[in-house]
Amino acid sequence: MKTLGSRIREKRKELGITQLQLSKLVGVSHVTISQWESDTTSPKGQNLYKLTQILKTQANWLISGIDSAQEESSAFPTAQPTIKKRPLISHLQAGTWMKSKDDRTLGDNIEWEESPQSASESAFWLKVIGDSMTSPVGLSICEGHLILVEPNIQAENGNLVLAKLKDSNEVTFKKLVIDAGQQYLKPLNPQYSSIEIQGNCHIVGVVKEAKLKL
Repeated sequence: MKTLGSRIREKRKELGITQLQLSKLVGVSHVTISQWESDTTSPKGQNLYKLTQILKTQANWLISGIDSAQEESSAFPTAQPTIKKRPLISHLQAGTWMKSKDDRTLGDNIEWEESPQSASESAFWLKVIGDSMTSPVGLSICEGHLILVEPNIQAENGNLVLAKLKDSNEVTFKKLVIDAGQQYLKPLNPQYSSIEIQGNCHIVGVVKEAKLKL
């Protein structure tokens, strides 16, 4: 007799997703997925909803094996949108991201944030610390905002970037300004000074999106 756990496993295998990959997409540990599939525990609430989205099925089918929507009309199946997530990492992890950007090295306690479908597999989220990018006018990105960083994009003049200075283990979030061939890391907050780039840093990535979670 099929169970909720066996149906999760069935759908996961149909889509070619491993338990580890599914755990990252849902935002739970690998152990939790194993417990669900063995019927030791059951997904509920938001986790159940995420499973239906990722496995492209319905909660009713996962729970009971009966697809009510298909019973009503098999002619108009509902397309289930896929959810893309990228990790929310620390400023220290961001400084070494290009050397160890394999998601498997992040551990089970990492948070995963919903991301645009255009986000690459190298992209990551970072929480803004400090007010150096808080501007009194125009574009302003305040402390607490989450920024999506794309390491594979070539930084250009005017881009918001994440950079790592050679004398620091962490990263800094600034605007890249190129003037007469000289590069600067410029804060949006006029109370802070620009940093002249003279071979003392490398650009980790270009910031493509910012959001605030309340």
